[in-house]
Amino acid sequence: MKLSSLELFEDVYRRGSFSAAARARNVAPSVVSRGIAALEAELGALLFYRTTRRIAPTEAADLLMGKIEQHLDALQSLRSTIGDMADTAPSGTLRLSASHAFGIHCLARVIPAFRAAYPSVRVDLSLNDRMVDIVGDKFDLALRHGPLADSSMISRTILRTRYHVCASPAYLARTGRPATPADIGERDCLTFPLPGFSDVWRLRDADGRESEIPVRSALSANSGLVLRDCALQGLGIVLLSDWLIGADLDAGRLVDLFPDHVATPSNFQTVISAVYPNRAHTPRKVTVFLSFLERHLAGGAA
Repeated sequence: MKLSSLELFEDVYRRGSFSAAARARNVAPSVVSRGIAALEAELGALLFYRTTRRIAPTEAADLLMGKIEQHLDALQSLRSTIGDMADTAPSGTLRLSASHAFGIHCLARVIPAFRAAYPSVRVDLSLNDRMVDIVGDKFDLALRHGPLADSSMISRTILRTRYHVCASPAYLARTGRPATPADIGERDCLTFPLPGFSDVWRLRDADGRESEIPVRSALSANSGLVLRDCALQGLGIVLLSDWLIGADLDAGRLVDLFPDHVATPSNFQTVISAVYPNRAHTPRKVTVFLSFLERHLAGGAA
């Protein structure tokens, strides 16, 4: 029984359809269907009930998944390790999770160049602002913002960031510039609807004094890109990171209201980290992607 056949089975089982697995692999659905049929013939058991509209795993499929799940990671890691020893190019599918804004603003620029450098690595990018279950959802790595919860995962700092309280020149011309951080509480603010992000902004001055400012949300959106665009259009004051608005600040499209302060929407551990499972051998596709991403971000993400 080939490892590639079991990987195909796992892909279909988790995605719930031949067509979804085919799209992820960039092949025709008929290729996936034939692969599953060949595995069924080898096992002498039906793995999926088929109708014209959907598939459903059989009892045999559930049993097979339970048996192979704990071993596939080890086999795939072994293949990557042996490939490293043979100095072969990394290959396989890299399943990556990131926030909407970081994925669109930063990763969309990196992935084409990464694919050109490593054409044997397929990239499966999932954009979601929730905290994904890396192991349960079978991600190779996730990019996360801010402090990390204690876990058995490996973390690696990818980018150190700084947040800025800012607004457009048009908004400031209409309402006047806040004189102190406390004045923010009386203004229309643009916020994230996430716990710890929308209610209070924190600022630290050059002497280390910290202040907590309750903010009044005029607009809430779970996308930094939406908040940035609304701020550019003069809807209110926003708190965003330099990787997203650095170019806007440099060009004067947004104005940093308190450049002598360090700001944060949660706490002052403002970094972006790569988080991935603690394996005996990290797949080479993961290590080369992280190195590639770090080199790109070192040149500026904004």
